[in-house]
Amino acid sequence: MAGVMDGPAGPEEPGAASGPAGAPLGQVVEALRAGRRFALFLHLSPDGDSIGSTLALGLALERLGKRTVWVGADLPGDAYRFLPGSERFRLWNEVEEDWSQYDAAVLLDCADLDRVGPARSAIERIGRVINVDHHPSNRRYGDINYIEPGAAAVGEITARLIDTLGVPLDTAMAYGLYTAILTDTGSFQYENTRPETLRLAARLLELGVEPQRVSQSVFEQRPLRVLRLLREALGTLEVGAGGRLAWMTVSRAMLDRAGAQRGDTEGFVNYPRSLAGVEVALLFLEEPDGRVRVSWRSNREVDVSQLAARFGGGGHARAAGCTLAGPLDRARVQVLQEVARYLEEQAAGTRDEGARGRAGPGGEGRL
Repeated sequence: MAGVMDGPAGPEEPGAASGPAGAPLGQVVEALRAGRRFALFLHLSPDGDSIGSTLALGLALERLGKRTVWVGADLPGDAYRFLPGSERFRLWNEVEEDWSQYDAAVLLDCADLDRVGPARSAIERIGRVINVDHHPSNRRYGDINYIEPGAAAVGEITARLIDTLGVPLDTAMAYGLYTAILTDTGSFQYENTRPETLRLAARLLELGVEPQRVSQSVFEQRPLRVLRLLREALGTLEVGAGGRLAWMTVSRAMLDRAGAQRGDTEGFVNYPRSLAGVEVALLFLEEPDGRVRVSWRSNREVDVSQLAARFGGGGHARAAGCTLAGPLDRARVQVLQEVARYLEEQAAGTRDEGARGRAGPGGEGRL
């Protein structure tokens, strides 16, 4: 594995884009065309972008006669079982494979190699990594790294990859790509939604995607265990920093009582985010090994990727994540103190700027 180094530049496809400080898209396409066997890996607690992009690319590669396996340390949640081909996803340690026989491991929507969890050992045996992502904080751990922070979802990049590979999109691929884009744009509500995003979504609908089927499956049909877990999680909701910070906690004991899995917490952080006046929202999730996964969200003013980076994480300006050593209470205090301090400093800076703006010569207010 080449760490953060990109492989030697290959011939670029006509019109191929290039990720900042990374390989051109044509180099990714060349590697996919040249290989015969690929293992596609989900990140931990896979979301719609990770699942949908992986499914679509896996199907496209098989159209080219490649052999693929789609694996992860966590399987997609029940909400994604409607996707054509979703039964193909398998736990990495239940696959009897000689990983060294694969040409490359392909990771979509995974900013850090640690985000694959214990499946990393299989990736290390494969030895060659293709890393395609849209997180600005991506650590460029692959032999080929294509990072496009401007993409609303990796699903957008995956659609271009498939087009450049010369594979016609079918309905199954379209469902995967639409799910990827819908979930990472918050149903096209987030600021990352661009005209290109909506044009791609329209194209996917023309291929047979039924939007209500996706929305109902992903957002409106949850198992009873998820609602039981949400009930407990909402009981932990707290607010601080003058109403600008809100957070919830999901402990391992809560997961056990509800019979839930960590992937069942997807979307929980949006509840504290929805409180009026809140700028930073957090969800603290206790992992099985005692570590604490923190999901970060912001509404308008705060770049939470910079805050998450202070704890070794990263992501986007409005959505980020990090993982801390336990115990849960200590990790939560560390993060909350840092965020409260940041918000206090930000508020003080805003007050100072306002005072300077109001004060004219001699300290008199401006009309």
